[in-house]
Amino acid sequence: MSRFFFLRIMILAFVLSFVKSGFSQDYQEGISETGQLESLAERRDADPEDDSYEMDLEYRKHHPLDLNHASADELAALHLPTALQVDNFLLYRKLLGNLLSIYELQAVPGWDPAFIEELLPYIKVGKDESLYSAVRERWKGGDASLLIRESQVLEKAAGYQKPASPEASHYLGSAQKIFFRYTYNYKQLLQYGLSGEKDAGEQFLRGAQRYGFDFYSFHFFLRNAGIIRNLALGDFTVNLGQGLIQWQTISFTKGGNVLGIKRQAATLKPYRSAGEFNFHRGIGISLQKRNWSSTLFLSSQKISSNSTADTAGREDLFTSFENGGYHRTAGEIADRNNNNQFSAGGNIAYAKTGLDLSVNFTHFQFSKSFQKKDAPYNLYSFKGRSLTNFSFSYGYGFRNLHFFGELALDRMLHPALLQGMLLSLGTSLDLSLLYRNISPAYQSLYADAYTENSSPVNEKGLYMGLSLRPLSGLTLEMYYDLFVFPWLRWRADAPGYGNDFFFRTFFQPDKKWFISSDYKQEKKPANQEISEMASHPVFSPVKSRWQLETGYKISPGMQIKAKMTYIWIRKEWEQIKTKREAFLGFLDIFYHTPGINANLRIQHFLTPGYDFRIYIYENDMLFNFSLPPYYNNGWRYYVNINKGFPLSRKGKNGPPVSLRIWLKWGQTVYTDKELIGSGLDQIYGNKKSDLKFQIRINW
Repeated sequence: MSRFFFLRIMILAFVLSFVKSGFSQDYQEGISETGQLESLAERRDADPEDDSYEMDLEYRKHHPLDLNHASADELAALHLPTALQVDNFLLYRKLLGNLLSIYELQAVPGWDPAFIEELLPYIKVGKDESLYSAVRERWKGGDASLLIRESQVLEKAAGYQKPASPEASHYLGSAQKIFFRYTYNYKQLLQYGLSGEKDAGEQFLRGAQRYGFDFYSFHFFLRNAGIIRNLALGDFTVNLGQGLIQWQTISFTKGGNVLGIKRQAATLKPYRSAGEFNFHRGIGISLQKRNWSSTLFLSSQKISSNSTADTAGREDLFTSFENGGYHRTAGEIADRNNNNQFSAGGNIAYAKTGLDLSVNFTHFQFSKSFQKKDAPYNLYSFKGRSLTNFSFSYGYGFRNLHFFGELALDRMLHPALLQGMLLSLGTSLDLSLLYRNISPAYQSLYADAYTENSSPVNEKGLYMGLSLRPLSGLTLEMYYDLFVFPWLRWRADAPGYGNDFFFRTFFQPDKKWFISSDYKQEKKPANQEISEMASHPVFSPVKSRWQLETGYKISPGMQIKAKMTYIWIRKEWEQIKTKREAFLGFLDIFYHTPGINANLRIQHFLTPGYDFRIYIYENDMLFNFSLPPYYNNGWRYYVNINKGFPLSRKGKNGPPVSLRIWLKWGQTVYTDKELIGSGLDQIYGNKKSDLKFQIRINW
């Protein structure tokens, strides 16, 4: 019955959308971004914590990028242009000089009106003026902000109950999660800031966290100071090549953007996020002279890991990295900062319009030896105290073609290869192609390439993508990915192969309404989970997903959006055949005025269990991702409100001092169980409520 209710809502929104309302907004960018975030959350089974992407876009909304002075890195930081579009723009500017008007962008090859409109909130065309300023002048006149966020699950979980005995595992701290961040930014030429985080269940100003927050982070970042292109002190991230040896900035994989197969980001970036893993702490510097540049970084930091002793008890080992950042119980606190990680690396690069070449390297040294548990799929895993990687990466653009790739080796010379191509066949057709061949024995840390596996290892594959715009307002996107796993994987006790197919239809004829349909089918080898069997034969279940989404503008200040997701999984082996289905649907209502924004969602989900979980993007507070997985049966509803308060002006012509407050309350009600969660997170009852509050002051 609920499925038909949401189907009627979708049909109503579709019919209403034919009514002219004078509404003008481009939805395609938002759908593509949320789809990629959902894919990323499903791949990592966790919410993304790196909010640098949102911070970059938020900054550009208030300080648009001047295209007459924009570098390739600055264009890539927008996460919107493909590598081919960046090449075409830089070549156009080199040949014809600075742009005179934003309308001139339509003459750049591959920059169609729809893409230009996506960029408009973040770009401008300025006069020919120098961006140089002395370092001493950058310490005042920039933008500063202070953000404080608090959230809590209102129901009391088992971990917060009084323990039956002092030795029983329980959460030592309160249920509040708190985050603060202070930042200063002078035209992105000088940035510094401090942040701190306390997770729910962690202590504050007592016990193991007697200095306040469980995690502190400081960053200082200087750009364009003579020969120094970038200087990073404190916490920073490093991105090299195409991610085969290291990539620490948020990056997307297969999802809504079928042409976004090339990793694009600056080599050094300041780290300002709440995550306690996947960054460096030390010093990094990039030097540039004409077309040559070089980056070097040195880092030493304490990390958390699961430790044990070897069979002889003579050496301390660690079996895995604790990348969740939780230090709530006595056991988790014992693993806190129990290992020292020394890191070094960098690159030597040559770049000019249309061509970039780079030789990259990384080295890691730990105070303890790494040894995963003894299992067949861990046969080739990294062992020991140190790991070194080298790679050569390149990018080359010629007219409507862009080639890129990376060849990497680890310390034992095990290879990893990634080779890609982007091709534009006119204003309405673009193609992408990506081949990868990664040895089962190849090992790397903090790597994140465009692969099927969550890390680049044990994979061969060929990806083919196509984007077609046959009519104004109509976009067709598809990809097909064929992959092979030469060796065993976790929960797959034999080599295997699989494929992944995606097709999207997006229709927005006059920017007053839209409808989008996605279909995805994936076949991947996995163990048969039959308890009475001694071994685990491997089969290949087929997982299919269909999503339908539409939106309609009721008035200038009100909009509705509806979305349905169906998932069905077919399992076949010997004489056993099963097919099970899952459903999720929601209705969003948005209200907007110059001072206040509000969003209400009503959502229903029906799934057979955890294997059918559906990750759905929720509208949340600024710089905070929320992509929870939904499984079992129930309802979800939330209200999200934020309001701005202009306070004063800083001097006669200074920037405004403003305050914005966010408040979100949500509740999930399960109709098929009386216990939610497990272990210390278990809640007695069928309701789980969450409350979030955020305040941000800008001056």
